[in-house]
Amino acid sequence: MLVPYYLMHSYIYYEMNDPIISDYEYDEICNQLKDKWDSITHYHKKLIDVESLNAGTGYQLNYNKRIENASVLLYNNHNVKENKNGYNKFD
Repeated sequence: MLVPYYLMHSYIYYEMNDPIISDYEYDEICNQLKDKWDSITHYHKKLIDVESLNAGTGYQLNYNKRIENASVLLYNNHNVKENKNGYNKFD
């Protein structure tokens, strides 16, 4: 689940501008992905480059609709648990 978590949390941070994990947790995801890079097989791995993982960023990523929708769902589920408002990209 490292690839989807990295992509979703990158989207939430860079596109929605309201991260739901700490910078430390995000950096840990990046480090784990780097460490396991050669053994990871995931459909969306092609969207990630190792240089970005080294820098601890996802700023330059291109997101498809699946990632966007999954990110919004993760964000909204988190906010329901935190008793906050959800996100609607059409507002």
